[in-house]
Amino acid sequence: MIQRRVLITMIAIGAVIGLGLFGCSESSSPGSQVSTPSPSGPGDVPEIVAAEAVVVPQKEADLSFKGMGRVQEMLVSEDETVTAGQELAKLETRDLELAVRRAEAGLESAKAQLAKAKAGALPEEIALAEADVDIAEGNLAAAEAALSSAQASLSKLLAGPTERDLQIAEKQVELAKNQLWGAQSQRDVIGDAMNKFPPRATQVEYEAAKSQVAAAESQVAVAELQLEELKAGARPEDIASARAQVAQAEAGVEIAEAQVEQAQAQLALVKAGSRAEDIAVAEAAVAQAEAGLTEAKNALEDAVLKAPFDGTVGAVMIEEGELVSPQLPIIRLGDLTRLRVQTSDLSEADVNRVKVGQEATITMDALEGKTLKGKVARVASLATERRGDRVYAVTLDLEVGSESGLRWGMSAFVEIKVR
Repeated sequence: MIQRRVLITMIAIGAVIGLGLFGCSESSSPGSQVSTPSPSGPGDVPEIVAAEAVVVPQKEADLSFKGMGRVQEMLVSEDETVTAGQELAKLETRDLELAVRRAEAGLESAKAQLAKAKAGALPEEIALAEADVDIAEGNLAAAEAALSSAQASLSKLLAGPTERDLQIAEKQVELAKNQLWGAQSQRDVIGDAMNKFPPRATQVEYEAAKSQVAAAESQVAVAELQLEELKAGARPEDIASARAQVAQAEAGVEIAEAQVEQAQAQLALVKAGSRAEDIAVAEAAVAQAEAGLTEAKNALEDAVLKAPFDGTVGAVMIEEGELVSPQLPIIRLGDLTRLRVQTSDLSEADVNRVKVGQEATITMDALEGKTLKGKVARVASLATERRGDRVYAVTLDLEVGSESGLRWGMSAFVEIKVR
């Protein structure tokens, strides 16, 4: 390509020199009109812009998966012709299918919650809430009874024994003593009977009588102690214990009252049914679940790479079993029904002279220097960097048929007529 540029430059210089010599000969001829050639200067530019180029498809794309996964199957090979929508490669879909089933279950659950919110409470739920109220009210009644008992005990301790209490205690002492005396008399009678001949009582009977005496003595002692305690009045520690029991019973009543209020509020809520806000929340949950299911289905569908247009597989850049990441090129696809040429080193100094529609001559080394005709179809607006230079891609349409022998990627040399 560099040799062609040198050749073109030499031809241009020769043309300028020839024109100068031709002008001199004309001026020396007698009777001829003298014409002064236009002075050449640094602003003069050649009429042709040349650049290296490569043959490209009318349309091409590097295809990749949208998600990460392991390639399960490659369905095409290089140079294979495919149609739009044809499956080219597949990823493993086990986890993706599981995600779809999980999303479907989540959607069903959200729909059930929404239906429940709209339908309101069932009769069984209302009955259960009413039973909770009854239980709470029963616990409150028991707590109030325990409080009344504790308060009565405290009041009795603080008031001291009544005259009747003392009379009853004294009567219990007297009754215990009478039982003791009766037991002692019975013991003595049995003892006398044992001393007679023949004895009329046994040792076992005597021991039983002694046990009855001991039991009666204990009852007398207990009765006398209770009488003394009644006369002495309540001890400070007994009063403190009774006060503590009252406080504990009062706390129990407060807790039971709170439980009754909570049960009644729950019953009212169940009978009232769902609020508009609750229904709105349930509807939002359904919408979110639907979006999640759509996303899971899209991910499963994206696990199959399909051709976006009719074309030919130019390259397969991965093997089955390899792990791929999103946007990693897998297949290069091109539409070879119409080939174009695209420049690769057109400098920024020349790009402004190139316009759409300008004619060009394309020389193909691969076709033994065959020359083709073409026209500028597109001039890139954005520069790219090539070997440290800023270059612009110019695309040219070719006036050739399918029998031209051109192939994707062949090198070319382009000469564009800029005026």
